[in-house]
Amino acid sequence: MKASLAAAAGTLAAVALIAGCSSSGTTAKPAAKVSTAPASGTETMTGQVTGAAAVANTTTFPLVLTGPVNTTGTITLPNSNSTHATITFKTKAGDLVAAAYAPDANSNTPPTVVDAAACRFKFTINATFTVTGAKSTGAFKDAHGGGKAAIVFEADAPKLSNGKCNMSNNAQPLTNGALGTFHSSGPLTVN
Repeated sequence: MKASLAAAAGTLAAVALIAGCSSSGTTAKPAAKVSTAPASGTETMTGQVTGAAAVANTTTFPLVLTGPVNTTGTITLPNSNSTHATITFKTKAGDLVAAAYAPDANSNTPPTVVDAAACRFKFTINATFTVTGAKSTGAFKDAHGGGKAAIVFEADAPKLSNGKCNMSNNAQPLTNGALGTFHSSGPLTVN
């Protein structure tokens, strides 16, 4: 199937948000101290694209991050068959960089046929990642952790003139009903 379905490797990780305090009123109060204690927990990252965005050569997922940090961001998956990639999550809290390993990225395993009559197929890429805090910015600077991710693409393949499904590597998936999902989860510690 399309290069983006076979090549979408990789990735992921998590983010961090700097907490702050404020006071109000007319009486002067001492300034609140910002805690420098690390925050740790399970960070999850989820996103979904549909239609043409799900079958594009380069897929960008909008993301919602929850856990030690609650924020939003995006990730653009690399368009390559590489099993190793550096992934950058662009978020409102800064950039989170991770080293990802996706052994499924260059496999020749055909997509799973979900519905043969409709030519519906599904392709899953599983990955592991390690946060690279030294290359991350903003709230992610010096963060550490890792985890697992799954990227799932589902779409209908075009039909050949004989009515059979065109599951060849150069077949262009149909945009109507195409769906891409991204989910990652893992421990994250931020300073």
